[in-house]
Amino acid sequence: MNRGGFSMKQKRWCGMTAKIGAVLSGVFTIVATNLYLIFEGKYIRSSNCTDFNPRNKSINILINHFVICWSFNIVLFLSCVTIIISCLFIYSVYAQICRGVATYIIWIFFYETVNIVVQILSNNDNNVREVRVMRWFGLVSRIFMHCFWIFFVIIYAHIIYENKSKGNIISYNRRISTGNEEFSRRKSRIINFTRH
Repeated sequence: MNRGGFSMKQKRWCGMTAKIGAVLSGVFTIVATNLYLIFEGKYIRSSNCTDFNPRNKSINILINHFVICWSFNIVLFLSCVTIIISCLFIYSVYAQICRGVATYIIWIFFYETVNIVVQILSNNDNNVREVRVMRWFGLVSRIFMHCFWIFFVIIYAHIIYENKSKGNIISYNRRISTGNEEFSRRKSRIINFTRH
């Protein structure tokens, strides 16, 4: 017996099915993003951007300065988008929408890449070594946890894709078979009509 297109016996990894792992991935992203904003906010905002003369500066220095000065706004914007995408992702898991799951996977890679860049550029301003170590520890831990949860998300995306493709093949075969039945009915009617 099937429930929602999945067989009753589902594979389990670390005691979780792919669907449960995918949902927990979305929940983890929401919680981790909120904690990241709370902890990082005061360290990112502390950059001094008033005394800067953009004349005769190279493009790399200008880009670095822009990222440092706007780092909190960048992180805040990306975090808000991440929370929205995570909520839509959890809905996509329950509704079995493959595009929503794929969007989440792509966004998480983009989000963490930008966070690494912001961390590298904004961490140089902090003189306190312990703060730098804590910030890197938090970022690396979150990235490792995202890698763990993304495993479940990719497996679940594969399951959804297989079920959708099987469903399309079945519906295509049904259309062909009903079309053949309709054709044979019409043919028999025409033969019967010509005999009369």
